[in-house]
Amino acid sequence: MPRYAILIQVMKNLSPDERKLLLVQGLDILAYSLANIFVTVFFFAHGDLKVTTIYNIAALASMTFFYGASGWTLRHMSSGTMMKLSLVAGSLFYLLLFFLKDQSIGLVIPLGILSGFSGGNFWASYNLNQYILAHEGRRVSYFGWAGAVFNLANAAGPGLGGLIIMLVGRTSLGPMNGYLALFLVVAIINIITIFVIGKLPAHESLDFSYHHILGHQRTRRWKLILGQNAVLGLFDIALGTVTGILFFVIVKNEADLGFVLTIFSTIAIVSNLYAIPLLTKFPSAYWIGVAGSALSIIVFAFYQSPLGIWAYIIISGLTIPIFNNKLSIVYFGVLDQAQGSWQQKYHLLLERDIVLGIFRTVSFIGLFVFLQFGPEIQLAKNWLYFLPIFPLMLAVLLQKTIWSSDAKEHDTHERT
Repeated sequence: MPRYAILIQVMKNLSPDERKLLLVQGLDILAYSLANIFVTVFFFAHGDLKVTTIYNIAALASMTFFYGASGWTLRHMSSGTMMKLSLVAGSLFYLLLFFLKDQSIGLVIPLGILSGFSGGNFWASYNLNQYILAHEGRRVSYFGWAGAVFNLANAAGPGLGGLIIMLVGRTSLGPMNGYLALFLVVAIINIITIFVIGKLPAHESLDFSYHHILGHQRTRRWKLILGQNAVLGLFDIALGTVTGILFFVIVKNEADLGFVLTIFSTIAIVSNLYAIPLLTKFPSAYWIGVAGSALSIIVFAFYQSPLGIWAYIIISGLTIPIFNNKLSIVYFGVLDQAQGSWQQKYHLLLERDIVLGIFRTVSFIGLFVFLQFGPEIQLAKNWLYFLPIFPLMLAVLLQKTIWSSDAKEHDTHERT
């Protein structure tokens, strides 16, 4: 059977609810990718890298708080309603940028809090539905397609966003209104996504208390999962923000920046699709992603040029999705091994994402402090030299989790 026919069959094997989640994710990521890098560039161009960093600190701290509060929120509203509320807040964020224009630079902290409110509530409700609806036996296929949808939306977003800014900017409206037109388009996409969500399948209420987080007995495997997310949080979002700014400094215009990021995500689509059969046949193939992640950062750190950008996006685009797919599979596998129904496991979902959010916030606080010691662009370039160690640390923790799970399965088999 041809490879494309196999991939189509894999998609058909997903349930209607799984396919609906993929569509909602695709629209949300499309909206995010259309504007996210250009929100960063907008704050950088009208302020500086420190302004962008302050915005990210406010957004990530707010996102972590509201994600943590979801244990209470989801007892008082359905996950579908919560997801819709988050998209209303996201639309409001972009409409405020549209109306405030460059005055928004003075309001980066409240704007960051609003953005974090939207993101925290969306991903809390989305991740809960993903865990409930993504069937255990189809997770390699589901996350392979989820990664492909993510990268397809990411591929379309930056190129279209840069094109909108360029085309509107070349009219009598000027460059500023190119950004504002883009923010208005993203607000409209968020509103459309609300209607696409419709009515998600009903599920039972949470059996949750914050005492579950503070008092539960953490297994060795769960501690390793938390360690993975702490390490991941120290570099993933901050790396994307800093490389995005450095790309813009090198290519010098929004359309070229959007084109570069579109090529990166197009490459990653292919990587996500071949990750499905590759990881199924060779579970240890994620080490390709580990090596590619570290190597791509090293290459770009030493070659701050268009050639360095292309090397970075090709190496990381071809390899990192394999690593990300494996991280998701192992994470949900450890959740499955925990005792109790999903209602009794929500504290685990929450704990993992609180750790991730805290360390993402810490990474930007550290970056902000680092930027005080000299020219910010040069310091941002120097900061890249420290990052390759983090993918390697993450891989070691992932491998230990896999070994720990394998050892438990072996012990269970011996007893039976």
